Amino acid sequence: MRVSVATNIGRVRQKNEDSYLVDTARGLFAVCDGMGGHSGGDVASRTAVRSIHAWVKDNPPGNSITPLEGALQHANRMVWEESQANADLHDMGTTATVALIWENRLFVGHVGDSALFLIRNGQIEKLTRDHTLAEQMVSQGLITAEESRSSAYNHILTRAIGIAPRVEIDSCQVPLAYGDAILMCSDGLSDLLTPEDILEIYQQNPHHLDEIAEELVQTALARGGYDNITLILLLTD
Repeated sequence: MRVSVATNIGRVRQKNEDSYLVDTARGLFAVCDGMGGHSGGDVASRTAVRSIHAWVKDNPPGNSITPLEGALQHANRMVWEESQANADLHDMGTTATVALIWENRLFVGHVGDSALFLIRNGQIEKLTRDHTLAEQMVSQGLITAEESRSSAYNHILTRAIGIAPRVEIDSCQVPLAYGDAILMCSDGLSDLLTPEDILEIYQQNPHHLDEIAEELVQTALARGGYDNITLILLLTD
């Protein structure tokens, strides 16, 4: 497995509230995006990453078909408890998208609007669903998927880590094959690049992950870079 990571504050934000986790020995990866406009977004994302990592270390995957749900509930509890204990952090929260590669399978756990894409055989598929008001409106037929990209509701989360004692988690698993690529990213990237944009950049030089990661970041910056940008790009080989 090969891995490339990139993070950038962007052109507008005053600080980077994204955090990420890369533990290749355990096949564990995460992207967490602290809730913009809320106090302590960076604290929330860092706390979530540390908590997810600690939980998986203590609870290695085995026969569980949902090995990441416990990690995400633990992270949710840790962020929630810290926010309740500190008045300055009372409204903090974060997204969390987590990938675990175990025995040639990809397990995904997800809360919020950080995304995970699978690139296979020249095609790209988004394996996560954004927990935003805009995505909810799409599912109800109120707006189209294309309209949701520019909707003001696209940045209103319907779920996040740390805003309640428990959280609803989406999870899935898929078998992996040789040559599969996985892209995890905060919405600072996925809001500005379509899946087709991502696939086109990836296919320009699929064996040079650092160059792909840099090109993805630079494209997002060129299109405004109005949010923090973080990505993890994985290639199975």
